[in-house]
Amino acid sequence: MILATIIVLFCFTANTAHAKFKVIREWNYVNFTWQNPEVYRDNLEQQTYIPENNIIAGLKYFQGYYYITVPRMKPGVPATLTRILAEQDKDTSPLLEPFPSWEMNTLNDCDSLQNVQNVEIDPGNGWMWIIDGGRTQTLSKSPEVKCKPKLMVFDVLKMEQVLKYEFPEEVAMFNGSFLYDIVLDNTEQGYAYITDNSGKDPGIIVYSIKDQKSWKIRHSQSMRADPTASTFRVNDISISASLNLASIALGPRIRTSSDNKLILMEEREVYYSPLSSLHLYSINSSVLRNPEFASQNGEYQGTVRDYGMKGSQSVGMVMDSAGVLYYSLLALNSIARWDSTTPFQTGQKIIAKDERYLEWVNSFAFDESGNLTILVNRLDKFIYGQLNISESNFRLIVSNVGAKSYLHDESYNYDSSTTTEKKLEPEPTPEPEPSTTKVAPVSEVKQSSSASEKSAIMSLLLTSVVMMYSIR
Repeated sequence: MILATIIVLFCFTANTAHAKFKVIREWNYVNFTWQNPEVYRDNLEQQTYIPENNIIAGLKYFQGYYYITVPRMKPGVPATLTRILAEQDKDTSPLLEPFPSWEMNTLNDCDSLQNVQNVEIDPGNGWMWIIDGGRTQTLSKSPEVKCKPKLMVFDVLKMEQVLKYEFPEEVAMFNGSFLYDIVLDNTEQGYAYITDNSGKDPGIIVYSIKDQKSWKIRHSQSMRADPTASTFRVNDISISASLNLASIALGPRIRTSSDNKLILMEEREVYYSPLSSLHLYSINSSVLRNPEFASQNGEYQGTVRDYGMKGSQSVGMVMDSAGVLYYSLLALNSIARWDSTTPFQTGQKIIAKDERYLEWVNSFAFDESGNLTILVNRLDKFIYGQLNISESNFRLIVSNVGAKSYLHDESYNYDSSTTTEKKLEPEPTPEPEPSTTKVAPVSEVKQSSSASEKSAIMSLLLTSVVMMYSIR
């Protein structure tokens, strides 16, 4: 389970900005830090752990750890929220540590975490905001519906629960919601904005931190799938589905004026896009904060801004503290960026493109050193049962873009003398010749398993875990 060499990846596209990316983690399949080999063996035999049914999806960084979600889309997922050390060592396929504990990931215990797609972490106080959809086995014909969708806040520094809030039916349906992503707007007395990817009732859920109440803003034109963009291709997989609102990003709270003065933005733009859409939209935070714009069966009738078309469908996006948006372009196997102070149609730039290493970029995370880490998970293959655990499927890929999370402006000082372009533009790297391979060759595959024989998989997995425990 060790790669001898970390893979270095250079991605370029002609006439665009470019960035240098490096693969720092890579898995064929994910495994966990089990209590002991016997527990591990029991989970394999009872199929409460099915390796090929576990997929990493969400990613955040905080104080030396990557926090990674493993949504329970299929049976056999023992833990839905995990973490790994961010510091790089020889083991580039580390085991996932259930977070906060194994007990807090207990299936069918509604006080525990059931199905986590994404989290957000306030760097100021270490509070992790966890959206738990409640339903499990969401890719099966009959999802398990035992727990209500909820929001949980956990203090990572004190390792204690701060808040548990169950959404009412009119905000997030007990059997029909899909809590997808979350951003935080002033975590002291402000709001959390959560996308509901529901096929029945999509929208942006607003949670008032001060009042501990929630409501939903609906806008079908911008939050539901576009039928003309519901079919697209990722490498050899054809995706044909009407997938509603998913990605969300929050504009900066502080901007620098033309005379280099800092301006506090009380009203911020909230950017979003349905997965099955080529358009980027935004709605003002003043709209989201007003519960009068939400009604059980009604829709917001005011202004929603349509910025125009992207190069492809997107599922992951994140904004930095200077207002630069990073987002995936699924059908192009690419990562793009857009400085929101420039026109969208002329300001978009592809900064990385690779068919092999960027197959379904699903999530982004900033650390405190200006690094942007990208989570790639080949969800296109996972959905259709074509994930082959004898080959590399999941990756964390990092590039130093000189930026920090949009949450940075909540509790950190700005250097107003530093311009946006200086902060964000990566160091130039030479463009390769047309015949040059985009990616350095991969060394030996770190995880050996037989895709054809389940018994062989179990045997190899059991052997590896016993060896792991004997070493420790």
